[in-house]
Amino acid sequence: MDLLIDRLAEAAARAPSAPLLPRFALSNAEAWMQSGSIASWLIAQGFGPGALSIAISAPDSAERAVLLLGALRAGALVVERAGDAALAFTQKEGRLISTGGIALAALARCPVDAAVAERRLHLDADTPARVIGGTCTRHGDFATAAEALAA
Repeated sequence: MDLLIDRLAEAAARAPSAPLLPRFALSNAEAWMQSGSIASWLIAQGFGPGALSIAISAPDSAERAVLLLGALRAGALVVERAGDAALAFTQKEGRLISTGGIALAALARCPVDAAVAERRLHLDADTPARVIGGTCTRHGDFATAAEALAA
């Protein structure tokens, strides 16, 4: 099955300078590259299908979009409440920061490794992706980037 992360990879290759979404000054290529760095870091920390989960308590922003896409690529479940997650990101002074003080901007510059591509082999339409409004949304439920980044 063609998942949203596959369509994002194709968009980054086909139209790299096109905006990910009109509301962000972030191109498809930038979003793909930065989310790969986030996914690499999350995978190295033990996040993935059936493993540790993350929470993101922040308003809509390009940084939040990159973090959510990185979590999708790593196969990490994004939950609503920080207390339910192994790692939480909140907005401080306009930047996304983890509870441990790690800035998302630093993670977006991590080297991307083969683990991100390999992880795709372990994701399918039924892999849990996000808890939205108390309902678990799976990878196959997202048809567009806007849906994956909403709520």
